Amino acid sequence: MRWPLLPNYGALYDNAAIDAWSLTPLRKDQRLVQVLVEARLEARTVLDFGCYSGEFLARMPARLQRFGVEVSSAAAALAASQAAATVSATLQDPAFPPRFDIIVAMDVIEHVPSPRALLDQLLGRLAPGGLLIITTGDGGNVLWRLAGPRWWYCYFPEHIAFISLRWLAFHAAAAGGRLQAVQTFKYLDEPATAKRWWVWAKYLLRPARHADKRARHLVKHGHDLGVPGSGLLPDHLLVQITR
Repeated sequence: MRWPLLPNYGALYDNAAIDAWSLTPLRKDQRLVQVLVEARLEARTVLDFGCYSGEFLARMPARLQRFGVEVSSAAAALAASQAAATVSATLQDPAFPPRFDIIVAMDVIEHVPSPRALLDQLLGRLAPGGLLIITTGDGGNVLWRLAGPRWWYCYFPEHIAFISLRWLAFHAAAAGGRLQAVQTFKYLDEPATAKRWWVWAKYLLRPARHADKRARHLVKHGHDLGVPGSGLLPDHLLVQITR
């Protein structure tokens, strides 16, 4: 867990900055989850918790009634319009059904101060026999254990909670769920070339030098290079939990 947290942390996500709407190719995690959702032929409702502008919801099968939770009011309005979804800033919205057949939380759990509280909340709204799908960075990844806080996933200031498969297995059971399946994947789907391994090793050995390079690039080009390490090994989890 990142500490300390800014006051009113959650409110920082409600801003007017959203990407222009376009059905761009889905990320790898979204494609993997899409296959799982489409395979649940008996499902009739799907909730995307943290749906942003609704690009994933817009691709859901027509047989599914679509719902989303999104704290950014601008993104929520766009998702509701373009994905034909009922979108709210809170899971407690009375317009939502009491239970959902499928709940998806992609790249969300690392943004919340209490992952266990979120897990309890989502499982509490999952219909009997329903499916909860979570994707997040794998806090048990071997390279992450070697790099510690220098691991690329820790670079993003909005990532404040880092969990592992052991954490999920324990807390899913404690919250009344059952861990049905686990899949690891590379968030950045690129070849792990010798050059990329060497760049990562140099970063670990000389982090201050890499920080100077990033600062110069930011001044010159207006954007941060970030830190290397993504895609060298499977570094993300896709977890299926049932009730």
